[in-house]
Amino acid sequence: MSEKINICFASDNNYACFMGIAIMSILKNASKEDHFHFYILDNKISAENKEKISSLSSKNPFEISWLALDEKLFDGCDSSTWSLSTFGRYLIPELIEADKVLYLDCDVMVRGSLADLWKVDLEDCYLAGVLDYNAILRDNLAKRFVGMNPRGYVNAGVLLINNKKWREEKLFHTLLDYSVKNASLLKCPDQDAINYICRKYKKALPERYNAMSYMWKPDLIPAGFDVQKVMKERENIMIRHFHPWKKNHFIPNRDEYLALIKQSPWPEVMPKDDPKWLAYIKMTWRYFWRHPFYFLLPKFWKRLKVRGWHCQVVDY
Repeated sequence: MSEKINICFASDNNYACFMGIAIMSILKNASKEDHFHFYILDNKISAENKEKISSLSSKNPFEISWLALDEKLFDGCDSSTWSLSTFGRYLIPELIEADKVLYLDCDVMVRGSLADLWKVDLEDCYLAGVLDYNAILRDNLAKRFVGMNPRGYVNAGVLLINNKKWREEKLFHTLLDYSVKNASLLKCPDQDAINYICRKYKKALPERYNAMSYMWKPDLIPAGFDVQKVMKERENIMIRHFHPWKKNHFIPNRDEYLALIKQSPWPEVMPKDDPKWLAYIKMTWRYFWRHPFYFLLPKFWKRLKVRGWHCQVVDY
C-alpha cells in the first residue's frame, strides 16, 4: 500500500460546502493507489455539513479527523477582519502528529493525483509553496519586510508543511507572536507572517500546484521570471485556486467546478448566471465604472494585447 496522504483544511460553516467540493475533487481525480486522511480545523462547522462531508467516503473511503479550534489561543489576532480559520494553519503541526501535511484552502479544485506533490522532498525546509507573482509585483514586500527576499514569497493557499521541523522549532508560538506584534504591517496576515518567519527555509513548487489568476495575466509576472515557463504550466494544472462560485465570472476551469457542484451534497450553491451576452455587458460596464477613461491610457491597450479582452475585464 502506498503512503497515506495527509491533507488539512481549515473552515468555518460558511465555507464548509466549498471545502466539501474541494474534497470531492481530490477523491474524483485520485489514482487507485492514493489513500487520504483529511484533517479539518473546525471553526464551528454545523453537524449537517460534517455529515455531508463524511458521506463523501461512500464511493472512495478515507479517514477524517475534526479538530476544534480554541479561540483563546488567538487572542490579539485581527479576528474582526480575518476568520480564525485563517490563523488556524499555524496550529497544524501542534494538532496533527504526522511529520508532513498538505494544507489546502477551501477555494481549490484538484484536477489530478496528488501523489507527486506529496512525494516532494522538503529536506530542511519549513514548507514548500508556489510563488505568488501578484503579491511580489504589487505588495511592496521589500519595504514591508526587511531581510526577506520578496521574490521568494509564496501563496499560502497550498502549502506542503514540514510538521516535524515546525514542532521542533516551536514555530506556532513564533508565528502567533509575530502576527500580534506586527498586525498593522500585515496585508495578508497569515501569509505574510508565514513568508517572513520561514523566509530562509522555503521551497518553490511548480505553478501547476497552485494555479492562480496571474497565469492568465502574464503582465502580473515581475521582470526577471520566466514568463513562458509559467504560462506553460497552464497545460497541466493540478490544483486550481479560484472563486468559481461567483456569479458571471468567465473563469478557466469554471465549468469543471460547476459540474462538481451539481454532483455534490450542496447543489444550492450553484451560481445563477446571467446569459453570457448580458454578463459580458455587465462586467464591461462595471470595469469602466471602476476605471473611467482607462481606455484612453496606453497601458490599457498594452494589457489588452497581452491578456485579450476577456481577461482584461474579468477577475479570476
